[in-house]
Amino acid sequence: MKRILIYITIALSLLMSSCSDFLDRYPTDSLSPATFWQTEDDAYLAMVGCYNLLEPIYGGYNMMYWDTASDNLFNYFSWEGYKPIANGNMQPSDAGTDFFKFLDIRSCNEYLANEGKIEWGSVEKQNQYKAEVRAIRAMLYFWKTEQYGDYPFFTDVPETPADALLPRTDVNTIREFIVSELKDCLQYLPDRSGTEEGRINKQAAEAVLMRYYLYRGDYANALSYAKSIQSSGQFSLPAMSYAEAFLVANQCNSETILSHTYLENTANKLYLPPFMPNMIGGWSSVVPTVNLVEAYEMNDGRTIEEAKADGDYDESNPFVNRDPRLRATVLYPGQIYDDGYKSTPDGCYNSLRALFSDGSKNNDYGNNADNASKTGLQVKKFLQNLTQFGDVNSATMHFPIFRYAEVLLTIAECDIELNQNMDEAIECMNLVRARAGMPNVNTAKYNSQSTLRELVRRERRVEFASEGLRRSDLKRWGLLTKTLSGFEILRYDGDVTKHLNAEGDYDVKITGKNVVSGETYKFQKHNELLPIPLTQMEINKNLKQNEGYN
Repeated sequence: MKRILIYITIALSLLMSSCSDFLDRYPTDSLSPATFWQTEDDAYLAMVGCYNLLEPIYGGYNMMYWDTASDNLFNYFSWEGYKPIANGNMQPSDAGTDFFKFLDIRSCNEYLANEGKIEWGSVEKQNQYKAEVRAIRAMLYFWKTEQYGDYPFFTDVPETPADALLPRTDVNTIREFIVSELKDCLQYLPDRSGTEEGRINKQAAEAVLMRYYLYRGDYANALSYAKSIQSSGQFSLPAMSYAEAFLVANQCNSETILSHTYLENTANKLYLPPFMPNMIGGWSSVVPTVNLVEAYEMNDGRTIEEAKADGDYDESNPFVNRDPRLRATVLYPGQIYDDGYKSTPDGCYNSLRALFSDGSKNNDYGNNADNASKTGLQVKKFLQNLTQFGDVNSATMHFPIFRYAEVLLTIAECDIELNQNMDEAIECMNLVRARAGMPNVNTAKYNSQSTLRELVRRERRVEFASEGLRRSDLKRWGLLTKTLSGFEILRYDGDVTKHLNAEGDYDVKITGKNVVSGETYKFQKHNELLPIPLTQMEINKNLKQNEGYN
């Protein structure tokens, strides 16, 4: 299957000037609409440019950082823009990461305003391209309304700066538009098997609708679109382990509904050092929380609380006999990590190890170096083998926007919330758990709506960790403020032993879980929406600030 190369060329970036500063005019030294919109190749180029504008939101860089806006991951450096979103310190003057920009929406409108000038060879191709751009625009509005609520809404190209000074439109009006656009686009989009990797297919548009309705608590409609994707026969969980599925060579697999492709040595490359350990040149900007680690079950399906009550959980050596997804997702103390990338023999182990808890021997202990994990943990998902990247500063990655596991867990959650077809819910969870190497659902324990709800929510958390879904899940479950208000960032302290266990890791001796100094979360209800940036408020006096922000 061919892959669409998602990047903006110099010509296109000049053609589509920014709307965020309200300078919606073509530069005199670039291509003009009169000379550009002539051929189907022009339309393809412009459409590719629109795809690239999904990256700042749905691409891997933002999605991995976005998990720091929840209880899954922690972002240490405030200047990167995500930390205040998690800890409740957002202010209009320091709004954290700013999604309140309009170049992406304007670029889609630009395409739709001009594609009719082209002499198309087939109306089917014209309609497909239009549907893809309309779906991109709907995805952008979906994200922006989730983060800001009411949002300036426009479907044309503002001709003057004054025309761009729009007030915020009621969020429900925009949501009606999102749904109507996506539903209409379905008729023009091919199945996944009939299009290039990375382009929006029919099932991808259905996945947007599935997620949209799930976020609204409309379980009947979410279930309907999830079942439609399932019945298409286009997807399955691949016959490989959970860890293997996230290797670059395997990422475009039978589970992938839609992904964003980064390609090394292009303008659209992924910069990996923020997610890498200090010992190999990383920044440890984004690291897992102790809270996330403790969400993973034991490998027999018991929670760690249940195993502790049975006397089978050793708090000083907590990483053994756990859900294999933990080892695939989190680089914890004692793991042998990527020896081939940069070997650093230390006499005993002759390998590059995650010695974050050993404060006396290395600079990966949180207090020993600024670019060291403050929790004693590192992100491993997508980065489990750095030798797969030719250059970690310019990496190839096919980051999943939608994958089939989300469809299965959506079916399960909807059945549970609708209190119907619990056998189907359990079957869907069993498929996800089996691929992870976990046992089937214990139906003697999980035998009611409330217990199955607890399980499916945990499954979503551990299955999609580092993929950017956690904050939205907590929000729609009504748990975001409760979870982040007073949330503690803990650090594992202790040492790594010289005993190699059956799982291929060195056992550890954790002596404590200590609160990381200075990391105070004061998240409040109004922080569930982001503030409108002060810069936008000063430019556009028609904007009204979200409640709770000065």
